[in-house]
Amino acid sequence: MVTFAELARLHGISDEARVSYLQNLVGSWGLLADLSFADLLLYSPNVTNEADSLVLLGHVRPTTGATLYRADLVGQVFDSSRRPLITQALKEAQIVTGVVPVGSGGEVNLMAIPVNYRDEVIAVVGRERNSPVDRVRSELERTYLTIFDRFAHMLVNGDFPYQKEGRFRHRTPRVGDGLLLVDNAGRIEFASPNAVSLLHRLGWHRGVVGARFEGIGLSSTILSDAYSGKYPVIDEMERGIEVAVVSHCFPLLENDNPIGAVVLVRDVTELRRRDRQLVSKDATIREIHHRVKNNLQTVSSLLRLQSRRLHSNEGREALEESVRRIAAIALVHEILAETSDGEVAFIEVVNSLVELVMEGLSSPLNPVTFAVEGDAGSLPASVATTLAIVVTELVQNAVEHAFPSEFSESSDPISSRVVVRLERNSSDLRIQVVDNGKGLPEGFELKQSAGLGLVIAGTFMESELGGSISLMPGASEGTIAEVYFPIQIFTEVQENIWESISE
Repeated sequence: MVTFAELARLHGISDEARVSYLQNLVGSWGLLADLSFADLLLYSPNVTNEADSLVLLGHVRPTTGATLYRADLVGQVFDSSRRPLITQALKEAQIVTGVVPVGSGGEVNLMAIPVNYRDEVIAVVGRERNSPVDRVRSELERTYLTIFDRFAHMLVNGDFPYQKEGRFRHRTPRVGDGLLLVDNAGRIEFASPNAVSLLHRLGWHRGVVGARFEGIGLSSTILSDAYSGKYPVIDEMERGIEVAVVSHCFPLLENDNPIGAVVLVRDVTELRRRDRQLVSKDATIREIHHRVKNNLQTVSSLLRLQSRRLHSNEGREALEESVRRIAAIALVHEILAETSDGEVAFIEVVNSLVELVMEGLSSPLNPVTFAVEGDAGSLPASVATTLAIVVTELVQNAVEHAFPSEFSESSDPISSRVVVRLERNSSDLRIQVVDNGKGLPEGFELKQSAGLGLVIAGTFMESELGGSISLMPGASEGTIAEVYFPIQIFTEVQENIWESISE
């Protein structure tokens, strides 16, 4: 599947400015399709082919009517003789209309609109819809088609797509949300039923047609900004927490002069209410993480006080190990208290954990240097918490067992080193804790020889993450402790999070 730009270049449009201009057109022509109740197709000369042919670069279907095409024809090349009206518009640089026979006795009403870029026709937009039957059109349909005709002439004159376009954080309004047609003097010529209903919510209960735009309760500057700048302007207006409205003003230009405007309006009150709820929930969750961190630190302090009163070295060491495990969990909650998306950059956790172990276990008599390599990206909170405990156990295990006092005395103490390596790809995540210590004893088997720390780490990996832990000799010396689990766990965790939020 190629992108629009790649498709254009593939068929000979090498000028990046032209490609960008056509991209701007297909990025905003949904408005035109809705106004015309028709499919719009973008044709361009296929200059890579010696034969006279056209390539279909884009296609947009209307939301206000039925499409003529179920299949996607973008990228297909047509002989010019099969698209005579498109070819005529391309050569004459004028709008061409006609009826094209299709199928068995069917007809399609076609309007071919040349796309003018710097006084040169570079493409043609074909508006295709079923030939109208003899029926009376509603005022809304007649108005929409009239507006479309104005945009069609702007295409011919090079005034559409606009050279500058405002962007918004949510979907901008569509024709079906509500439409106001305003003249160059600022008076409303037409208002769709949905637009009238929205103005009623703003407190405007008088007649809309004939009223001045600045007096109906919408933004007072959006129209003047669009007229003076000659480009679309987007604005959002809120009245307390009761009503929120997004307005998108498109100036109608003739010979580069504004002759009116189309203003699409959308009621986003419910969206903003949900936004406020999400912000409130986010602040609450972050406060919870902050309090959990404080509570865990309090527990750690109590355990430290208790360890000082113990006379047994074994009991004191057990409490100190528990303090480090609690501190690992507290670190994750501390980082979560500063984020807003429920995910943690795990490299930050690992760096803090290494510092924690280094401060607690490394000493001048038994110095160990630490390093962190690679990256694991961002992880969900529950995954990061489990991995933090596991990594703490493995690093702590490496310092305690790879470099005992007798090993340090018989070797260069400065060379004692522990490296945490992180590797993540599309299918799995691996973490290695590599040391250059005395290595594994003969006949070592993890399940039979593991202490409490490795038992805890292995249980967490299997039950919480569906992964595994393995210990193996290093390439030339020391030990490699490897943690592995499939990347699928991220998807499952995220789905559970979204399910809980939706509930």
